[in-house]
Amino acid sequence: MKRQLGTMVGGAIAGVFVFNIWGILAGTAALGDAGGWLGGLLIVGFIWTVNHYVGVIYNPEGSVSIDMATAIAVAGTMQGVFGGAPISAALPTLLWVAVGAILGGTFAAVVQKAIAEEE
Repeated sequence: MKRQLGTMVGGAIAGVFVFNIWGILAGTAALGDAGGWLGGLLIVGFIWTVNHYVGVIYNPEGSVSIDMATAIAVAGTMQGVFGGAPISAALPTLLWVAVGAILGGTFAAVVQKAIAEEE
């Protein structure tokens, strides 16, 4: 039960941080475009560290970590729906999350294969 609760809380924190704090950094006139990049680095880096390195999200040995992308997609979808937008308005976001997950998984497989060949 603790593992499931930790996974839900870790995913919720990821979604809330991305959709609420990233926009503040990216929308700052003083930081400009660098604010978006800084937000991505700090928010995703910090949340990944909390969720995976510290162990808030349960991730069995050998599994791929796409849990944050799923949680962020759900959070973004629900934020729009609760704000009154139709769920179809979230489809572009979900599409790009899926593209990112595919690219990330592909990159991870390439890196793991390269590491295995070196050993």
